[in-house]
Amino acid sequence: MQVSRFKVDEVISSTNGKIFSCEFIKKDGSLRKMVARLGVARNLKGGSNGASIKNSLITVWDMVSGGYKMINLSTLTALKVAGVNYEVV
Repeated sequence: MQVSRFKVDEVISSTNGKIFSCEFIKKDGSLRKMVARLGVARNLKGGSNGASIKNSLITVWDMVSGGYKMINLSTLTALKVAGVNYEVV
């Protein structure tokens, strides 16, 4: 199933904290595959979150490394939510 870059944020937000997987291009140009979820309030130390829709970043909890990561929605290539594979166009 294809989804536009503008709707990707809605698809990820609809997970309501459930686990999803994604593929995106990192800042250095390499491809990254990540299993992540939203809504984790563990290991917070205060400070500000630099993610916003304006800069197309979203903060997620990486299930493999056990830490917070940022996903750039403008470089997202694939997404799997609730067993449905999405190709980002």
